Formats: sequence, C-alpha cells, structure tokens
Amino acid sequence: MNYWEFRHSLKEKKFSPVYLFIGEEKALMEEALSELKKVRFKEFNYVAFFGDEINWNDLLPYLESPPLLGNQFIVVRHAQDLKDQNIPKKLEILFRRMTNTCLVFMANAEEEKPKKISFSKMIPPEGVIEFTKFRADALRKWIKEKFQEKGKNIDDESIYFLSSYYSENIGLLIQEIEKVCIFAIDKKDITIEVLKKVLSPVEIAFYTFLDAILRRDFYLALSGIDTIFNEGTYPQVILEILIRQMRQLLRANALFKDGYSSEEIREKLGLHPFVVKKILDTLTKYSAAEIFEIYFLLRQTDLEFKTTAKDPKVLLEKVLLKIGAKI
Repeated sequence: MNYWEFRHSLKEKKFSPVYLFIGEEKALMEEALSELKKVRFKEFNYVAFFGDEINWNDLLPYLESPPLLGNQFIVVRHAQDLKDQNIPKKLEILFRRMTNTCLVFMANAEEEKPKKISFSKMIPPEGVIEFTKFRADALRKWIKEKFQEKGKNIDDESIYFLSSYYSENIGLLIQEIEKVCIFAIDKKDITIEVLKKVLSPVEIAFYTFLDAILRRDFYLALSGIDTIFNEGTYPQVILEILIRQMRQLLRANALFKDGYSSEEIREKLGLHPFVVKKILDTLTKYSAAEIFEIYFLLRQTDLEFKTTAKDPKVLLEKVLLKIGAKI
C-alpha cells in the first residue's frame, strides 16, 4: 500500500492491527504515524521502542497480555535493527488477534541501503505501507492538500515554486507550510507574494534564478546565484534541478512537435496544467537545438562534478556563462 492508499484507509476507518512503515521518506512516515494515532483510538497507552535496543522477548508480553481495559499503541522505531534470531512462531497469530492494540514498525527511513525486514511476511498486506519519494505530480497534489487541510487555497505558481525548491526535503517543506500558514493566518489565499514575505532570501533567490533560466535571462540568473551559494545550497543540487528542467523541456518539445495538445502533454508527462503552460511558454524562447545544447553542456558539467576535483561553484558559474554566450 502506498501513502495515498493509506490515507484513504484512515478516512474509511479501515485499520490493520499491525503496520510496517517502510521507505526513505521519514517525514511522511512521521506524518502518517501522527494521523494514525489521531484516528485509531480515542484514548490509549503509548509505548515506544527502538529496534536496536530490544529483542522479541521484550515486545512479546505487550502482545500476549494486552490491557483488559483500554487500548495500547506500540511503536518500534528502527525496526530493521530487530534481531532475526528467535522470532516467535506464534507472532503471526498474535498479530491477527490484536483488537485493542495497534503496533507500528517503522523501518529503513533514510537508510542508504535498506535492510530486508525478515518479519514483513507476517504482516497483513494492508499493513505494509511504502513511503517512497513523491513524483512531481504527486508532490504538487500533496502541497495543495496540506494547505486545504489548513483552510487555505494556494495558487498554481506558488505550488510550482514550493515543489521545485523543496522536492528533495519533505520534512523542511512541512515546516515551511506551517510557517506560511501561521504568517497568513488571516488570509485564505496563498500567492507567490505571500511566500516571498515569509520564506528566506535563498528560497526567493532560487525561485528568481530558476524563473530567469526559463525566461532565457542567464545574466539575471547569475546575479542571484551568489545568494543561493552563500546560504549553503550545494551546486550539485542546483545542477540536478537544471538538468531535470531541461530534460522536461526536451520531452515536452518532442510531444509538441508531434502534434500533441497541452492537455495531452500534461497527461503524458504527469504535469500540472500550470507547469505545462510555463513549459510551452519557455519553448517559444528556445529552439529545440538550443535546449539540447544546454542539456548537453549541463550533463558535461555533471560529469566534471563527479570526476574532477574542480570547484563545483566555479564549474556551475562557467557553464551558465557559456550557455549565456552561446544563446
């Protein structure tokens, strides 16, 4: 089950007695745990463990002898570190019999090499929730829903900005959404102007930088890049986003040349209508050959990042100057 299916199951009040939260998006995992705690029981005793500090014998009494009165909510963090030895044979039976207990295993969050969860086969399929990174369209949907939950409407340009800048850090994005909603407590509509008043200079500089690239204004982009660097944004991150943007332009251009409408392009690429509009507007400023050349230069720079000891900041500035001179 994925994140969206899990959220739907909570709305439908369809619960599993035991869950395995697994995946790389720790912030979404924590959010899901919080939502589950709100709706599973009205009142409960809360018990938390760390997988590297306990064994199955520590956990078993809570499952074999649950409280006669009341409910219990048990969370085992770092569940991938629970030792494989001595997994009770009756564990699967105990899992099925739990009525006033909710048990949540949280595993592999932010792990570079996810460990195999040996007991996962004992957990019912509806209890295994995968928290993978959002695709671009899913992230935009999630941002819109987060603001709606707080009684706010957010416009497409603001969604585009937040999804572009925070795509690699959902945890930070959650914090920024909270910050924006507190600042705009008396406003119903969230616009890019509201975001500019709340977010830090580096975030606004990043938005200006990316927008300048799409508008073919490379010198404006260069003028703001120092702010981005000074606030600690890695050149590699900026380059990855630029490569992703150019790849998106190439795909959209190919579809457009083949006669696809903006709606068909949106469906093919899984993009928000605002993003498609911005892409098609950008395609009026660049030829296909220019986009391909920019993409090629960016990929060359990416290779230099990975294979040389040259200063990444200098490499990024050089490629922007080179692109600006060529086009």
